[in-house]
Amino acid sequence: MNRPYFQCVHMSMGEWIRADLSRIGQVAGQISALGAEFERATSLVDGYEDALGNAQVAAALDAFAGNWAIHRGRLVADLAQEADLARSAVAAYHGTDDQLAAALAKGGG
Repeated sequence: MNRPYFQCVHMSMGEWIRADLSRIGQVAGQISALGAEFERATSLVDGYEDALGNAQVAAALDAFAGNWAIHRGRLVADLAQEADLARSAVAAYHGTDDQLAAALAKGGG
């Protein structure tokens, strides 16, 4: 059966978090794939200057493409960081669970 693995973490008095670690891991992979797609994206302006027929339109489009390249780079970096955070969260939850299981096993519980 494909049941999600939920990890409960005590936050403070009476507050608990349920985390679907499998789903968080999937999200990390999807974020990485999305970042890779943006990283492969290239400027569509190159080679279209003659087809546009107007130097001002071509210059405006070129400026937009240059801005987009800068923002795309930032977006790719942010997506990579978010994917790393999601992977780290999964590892931390598993680590905490392993530590608790070891403590219970050692204590005879």
